[in-house]
Amino acid sequence: MSRNELMRRVQMLSFVLVDAGLYLDTHPTDKAALNFFNKYNALYMSARAEYEKSYGPLSMTGTNDTNSWSWIDEPWPWQKEV
Repeated sequence: MSRNELMRRVQMLSFVLVDAGLYLDTHPTDKAALNFFNKYNALYMSARAEYEKSYGPLSMTGTNDTNSWSWIDEPWPWQKEV
């Protein structure tokens, strides 16, 4: 999957999670909605991990360097060509 396709997938799954989360805020006992959220959260985490492995962190929580604070290394995620 290309960088653009992978970024688009991360964005799409992020949107799905926000939308499902808003629904769950008003319907917290809806088991089907919770299952839906959990399924798409797993897909999101997988897509995000794949992107970050290939192209670097999308946020400061995506950095995995324990010897230095690599989040400040350029370019910033929003400066990368997508």
